[in-house]
Amino acid sequence: MSSKLSFLWLQAFVAVARSGSLQDAATRSGLSTSTLSSHLQKLEAHLGAPLFDHAKRPLTLTANGHRFLQHAEALLQRVLQAESEMLEDDVAAIRRLRLGLIDDFDTDVAPELTLELARLLPNCAFEHFSRPSHEILQLLTDRRIEAGVATIPGEGLAGLEQRALLRDPYVVVVPAGEPCPDFSAPRHDLPFLRYSSEQHIGRQIEAQLNRLRIQLPQRMSAESNQALMAMVAAGQGWAVSTATCFNRAKTLWPGLSLHPFPRAQFAREIALITVPGSASILAEMLESMLRTLIRTRTLEPAVAQVPFLEDHFVMLNNDLS
Repeated sequence: MSSKLSFLWLQAFVAVARSGSLQDAATRSGLSTSTLSSHLQKLEAHLGAPLFDHAKRPLTLTANGHRFLQHAEALLQRVLQAESEMLEDDVAAIRRLRLGLIDDFDTDVAPELTLELARLLPNCAFEHFSRPSHEILQLLTDRRIEAGVATIPGEGLAGLEQRALLRDPYVVVVPAGEPCPDFSAPRHDLPFLRYSSEQHIGRQIEAQLNRLRIQLPQRMSAESNQALMAMVAAGQGWAVSTATCFNRAKTLWPGLSLHPFPRAQFAREIALITVPGSASILAEMLESMLRTLIRTRTLEPAVAQVPFLEDHFVMLNNDLS
């Protein structure tokens, strides 16, 4: 057996093993399927044993594959940890940062954060991703980014580390001057407008309505916060949203009114999430920058516009486990 086992082969193997598909692994890793396939072939030749049952779709690990996966993941984790420890005393030494930011912060937080990171990390290859929360969590799970800001899902964050940032309360958004809708007697002339069920925000809202046994007719759903807010501002309906989403729609504020959620108020929690092995000095720097920007660019303007938010729309202590 040759002693020259390639680190790239291990990365390719783990990526394919996690996804069960060469195509999915290629999309997530940024490599071509032919490159991944070549790495796998060389690894299996090096080991002298098949790691996948290549006749099955999706690809299935063999018994040897399952055993080798545990060692490969542990080795990759050790390398990440070693890199992290080398950076602990010097954030300027960081050479790569891939950061995902919830798209609710696109306008107010992302521009200044990106500029400040470029200033502080002059030797860093920096990639910024703007996505809804569920996509950021997938990028983190796939190790395609080192850090992300997203909503904490109800099922938790197994295998990821988190630092609490913001409590973002759910509110009722209506056309300017309209009262809070009566959930038990929906109006046909002012229907309920939903966020897409593909998003965490849409699922959390629907889960709360179901818990309260509130059934509202389906009129329209949208992934775009701005589209939903524009519909409300135009008098086409009302929505359950969050304070952060309301703040993002500043240009539409003249056409919008906000009310507290009338029954069993609830909120989402937004956190800075990092993959295990990331340098703690990097997480600390990001947390400090994000807290300042979120407070001054998101929280304070929204509370100034809608005073009832003051006790509900708040920064969180970093005490999440």
